[in-house]
Parts: sequence; C-alpha cells; structure tokens
Amino acid sequence: MSYSEQMLQDLDDQDLTAAQRDFALALAEDDDATLFSLAEELQALGFDQEAAQIARQLLAHDPGADEAKLILAEVAIDDDQTDQALDWLNQIKPDSPVYPESLVTAADLYQTMNLLEVSEQKLLAAQRLLPDEPALDFGLAELYANMGRYQEAAQYDQRLLAAGHDYWAQVSIKQRLAEALSGSGEYEAAVALLEELTKNLATDEQLFQLGVLYHSLHQEEQAIKVLTRLQQQNADYSALYEPLVASQRALGHEAEALQTAQVGLGYDAFNLNLARLGAEAAIQLQQPQTAQELLEAGLRVDPDAQPLRLLLATIMAQKGDDQAVIELLAPIATADQADPQVNWQLAAAYDRLDQVPEAKAAFFAAYPNLKTNPDFMRQFIAFLQAEAQTSELILALKQYLTLAPDDPDYSELLFDLEHDRER
Repeated sequence: MSYSEQMLQDLDDQDLTAAQRDFALALAEDDDATLFSLAEELQALGFDQEAAQIARQLLAHDPGADEAKLILAEVAIDDDQTDQALDWLNQIKPDSPVYPESLVTAADLYQTMNLLEVSEQKLLAAQRLLPDEPALDFGLAELYANMGRYQEAAQYDQRLLAAGHDYWAQVSIKQRLAEALSGSGEYEAAVALLEELTKNLATDEQLFQLGVLYHSLHQEEQAIKVLTRLQQQNADYSALYEPLVASQRALGHEAEALQTAQVGLGYDAFNLNLARLGAEAAIQLQQPQTAQELLEAGLRVDPDAQPLRLLLATIMAQKGDDQAVIELLAPIATADQADPQVNWQLAAAYDRLDQVPEAKAAFFAAYPNLKTNPDFMRQFIAFLQAEAQTSELILALKQYLTLAPDDPDYSELLFDLEHDRER
C-alpha cells in the first residue's frame, strides 16, 4: 500500500494525526502519478491546501503538468482568489489534454463573477472540442436557464434526455425541462412532464412547480389538489401557501383561503403577499378585524409595504377613521412607485375631513393616472363642483364625457357651465 493510499485510509478512520504523517511520507516517497491521484481525492474531500501542496510539487518536477495547474486554479477559485485562478487557467494552452476541462472551470468562475456571456463562450468552446460530452449539455442548460434563455435551455435538456440521461448530478432533467418550458410559456408541455413525474413519488419542488403551473393556467381545482398534496407531504414547504390561497380565492373559497393563509403565515411570517391575500379573504367574509390584524402584522414586518397600507386604509375608511387613512397613506403618496389609488383614497379622506387644499392636491396628483377611470372622475367632479372650481370642473367634465359621452347629467352640467361662462 502506498503512503497516499494509507493517508486516505487514515482519513477514513478519522485519524488526522496519522493522516498528516502519511501525507508527509507520500510527498517524499510516492511517484507523481500516485500523488496526482491523491490530490484529486483530497480535493474531492475538501482538503484543498493539501491538494495544492501536491500540485505545486508536481509542477516543480514538471513545469508542463497542466493537470496540476488545473488543481491550483480550482483551489484558488475556492479561496476567492480570482486573479490567481485566471492566471493558472490561462497557462493551459489549447493543445493540452486538460484544455476542455480548463474551459469548463473558467466557465464556472465567470458564472460566479456574473459574467454569464463569457461563461457561455467558454462552455461553447469546450463543446466544440467535446461535442458528445453530456456534462457540457447539462452545464449549458443550467447556464441558459440562469440567463432566462429558456428555449435554449430546453434544447440542451432535450439532448440529455435523448441520450438517455434522465438525471445528471442528481438533478432530474425532466424537471429542469419542465422549468425551461414553463419559462418560455409552454405551460401545457411543462404540465404534461410534471404530471408524469408526480404520478407516484414526487419531490416537494416537483409538486410545487406543478401546482403553480395549474394556477397559471387557471386550473384552480387541480392546483388546489396538488398543493394540498404537497402540504400533506411537507407542511414546512412555506412557498406552497401563497399559490394555494390564490387558487382557493379564485374559486371563491374564501373561508378556506383565510385559514390556509393563517397557517402559512405561521411558517413564514415575512410573506407579505400571503398576508394581503388572507386579509382580502377576510374582507370578503366580512371579518374586517381579522383583516386588520393580518395587515398590521405584515406592516410590523415591513412598515413601507404599500399594498398592505392601501388595503388597511380601505378598512379604516369603511370604519370612518379618515385620520387613520391619512396617517397610513400620506407617508407613501409621493413615492416614485406610488399606486394611483393611494392619492385617490387620500384625497377622499381629506375631502371628508374638509381639508380642502390637501384634498385638491391629492386629487390632482391622482388625475394623470386615473383620468380614464369613470368612478374616480365622478368623485373628482363632485369635489370640484362643491368647491366651485369652475375652470377645472369644465376640463374634468370634458375628460369624463370622453369616457361616457351619453351621460345626460354630466352633459347637461357641462352645457350649463359653458353657457354661464359665455353670458
């Protein structure tokens, strides 16, 4: 038994002292081929520095040992020494037997640097050298999926399946293909694949993807069935609750939706969309206090969550607490991405409190985004009429009548105003 083999046995026996002793003896006594095999084994076990020490010794014996340079590049990558890694990789020339492997290593490095196009170039170059290598098909499929180029990802997944590789690196290729098909909008094809995968045993991720696809296709009963199966299989899979609640609400099952949302928030209190969906279900069930509690809990997680503030403001308005509406919405009314409904609700609250200048400012802030909304325009017109803002009222009436030209009351009001102005 070589000292290299003995060291590996020591590690298997968890005898680190003996492993250190035999490692030193291996460096002194074993031949380069044996040491290279030891370096690969140590690298796989996570002993990067020992693998690098062997690689440096191999390079000292043979400066052209590209296998050793590749090991040193991979160790440098693990140590976040990007420049050093690139230096080692650039020393491996196209005529080297490990050149294709160096391209793959470089592709992985460029992915960690988020230089995805460069990574793509490296993988394609490697594939030109090794056109039938399934590992490269897998790498390209994963890269294209990461880049959002789902049709190209699907093509490489299909190549793997055609070559008989249902799994690669313990990854289901059919599941990856379903993800790619879904990403490119081929939902029915993705569903067909996932239905096949989930007939018997299924992973949590497969069930989740299938449930979300059913929901995307508005096949809510199937979505509920699959997501409920996932809940029974693994209730801790917190991502399932939001699409499950959405599907329940789509079918009008508000009581079930509220209960599911409350359960889901127990697993993930930070899911603000789930809090909103649960609150909306509670409102439909005429349980405003429950809705308020869900929204307030969500706002404790993120006080700036605009959808929660807006929905809570609606509840406060229904309760007649216009001051609470203002306190909720005024801080976010001027945000760059403010929902137009924010200024509309704010305007209505100011108006009910007879705070005319503030109401007018909020109405005019909402107008550019809501001037095609007849309900908003009628409320805006009522405000302008009550405040005798004649010029603005005429303009608002003209805009409203482009939406409802046959409305006799507003047509008559506009006629009277313009007639009075002419007299």
